[in-house]
Amino acid sequence: MKDKLAQWGFDYVRLRFGFRTGVAACLSLIIAWAMGLEHPQWSAMTVWAVSQPTRGLLIEKAAYRALGTLLGTMFGMVLVVSASGEIIWLVAGLTLWVSLCVYTGNLLHGLISYGTILAGYSASMVVLLTQNPDALMPLGIDRLLTVFVGIMTSLVIGWAFTYKRAEQSLINQLRRQTAANLHDISRYFAEPDNNDLNLADKLSKLAALEAQLLDHGTGSVSAHESAKTLRLVINSQLGFLAELNIQEPEKNKKVSDYLLDASNKLNASAKRSEIVEPLKTALESIKNTALKKRFNEFVEATNDRLSFRDSGKTATSTLLSKTILHRDWLGARQAAIRTLVIMGLIGASWWYTGLFQFAYLMLGASVMLTLFSTADNPALTMRYVFFGQCAGALTAVLIQATVWQYQGSILWMLVALMPVILLAGFPMSHQKTANGSMDFNLVFLLLMQPSIGYSFHLSHSASIALAVVAAPLLSLVAYRLIYPTNLKARYLSLLQTLTEEINQLNKTKLTESQYNRRKARFYHRVIKLTQISDKLGMKDKNAILGHLLTGQKRLNSTG
Repeated sequence: MKDKLAQWGFDYVRLRFGFRTGVAACLSLIIAWAMGLEHPQWSAMTVWAVSQPTRGLLIEKAAYRALGTLLGTMFGMVLVVSASGEIIWLVAGLTLWVSLCVYTGNLLHGLISYGTILAGYSASMVVLLTQNPDALMPLGIDRLLTVFVGIMTSLVIGWAFTYKRAEQSLINQLRRQTAANLHDISRYFAEPDNNDLNLADKLSKLAALEAQLLDHGTGSVSAHESAKTLRLVINSQLGFLAELNIQEPEKNKKVSDYLLDASNKLNASAKRSEIVEPLKTALESIKNTALKKRFNEFVEATNDRLSFRDSGKTATSTLLSKTILHRDWLGARQAAIRTLVIMGLIGASWWYTGLFQFAYLMLGASVMLTLFSTADNPALTMRYVFFGQCAGALTAVLIQATVWQYQGSILWMLVALMPVILLAGFPMSHQKTANGSMDFNLVFLLLMQPSIGYSFHLSHSASIALAVVAAPLLSLVAYRLIYPTNLKARYLSLLQTLTEEINQLNKTKLTESQYNRRKARFYHRVIKLTQISDKLGMKDKNAILGHLLTGQKRLNSTG
């Protein structure tokens, strides 16, 4: 069966995930209906948005979605009451709130960024679907309860059928890569004139491992701490490799032998003491002061990681300053300005014309301009989103016209949605339709609002559908015209940031805390730059290596 599906272009694992998520979405519909909630489709939307392939991701994304929804809903309710039905104040308040959320979200990393951005467009769901203060409290409570129903359903079904986090895979990959690096460094110390460290290749491999840390560090405090220790091992290796390329080659057979021993022990997953002892002996045998300092950082990081592996605790305190990450201040500012301009224009059009369709357009834009602002190429993503949303909107209108207007109860209206929900796994798992499949599911459910005595009007349904699917088109134009964003632009922007950071480093001595912060941020920026260059298929890493070595020299003079 798997081979046959693969021949037809389907991914069996994604198909199974899609079907399981569809079952959970259908179950959440029924639960929300049984609780008497007015928008049961929101619970199914939440299931699609929260479901993840591993437990750690599932738990943390569910938590941040709950927190983001709560914060956004509360702000939306306060805004509606404060605006007293005046569209101009609703538009102004919501635009500023969403812009603030997208600005903050672009400065953060991982799922906390997702939760922050979600708080922005969760407020839109409340503000733009009712401007009547009397209906506000029921809508706000309904929004919160449907989201929580979706989260709990997704957690129960997901916990039963998803795998545990595949954390050991990353740990083993890093262990093997570290052992290989030590082996190459050992050969370099033995015969420095005949061995090239190949820094560019090692940098790319370490960057590929670092890219997995955000997923690794999800689901628990222990997972976050584990990711910190792994990041320190990666950073310290990068620092030592860079230092070896800066300093004069040191031929040292004793160091070579001990590093080779440590490499073999690390490959064999030996005890902590068996790995750390040869590293410490090699450290004592290194003559160059700068090399000794960098290698000492690697030994400490390795000791902490192995201590965490064995006991769940680090040998020394893992300071936050040692694992600080790059923040994209320029990208955040550009995303906020782009959101402010587009939502302001839509809001002004709504206020001037009074057409309710602009409210749906603003709702869609608040999602498109925020959730996808952190993507590698948002404009390209909008193309897939547009086609997925068009298919979802068309399916919604067809079911409203052919099925819903003939149903006599909300339950049977919800049952009519289930075949589409259950079959959604197929487009999700096919290589040609996977990119827009999630948007198909979300827009389809967004437009399917059941009600007693439902009456279908083509012009009304079509106008709302068109307003919703116009959002990705408008956002595509915004992403291309207002601070155009793609991988190349992100590469150049980060390269410029790295250049400015290096120029700011001077001969003034830094405190230990300042030194650790600058070093951690510098290494993370180099790694991020490498990840982007690898996505772009750039073979020439000379610009990155030049910045790494120059920055390392400046750090040496300040730390």
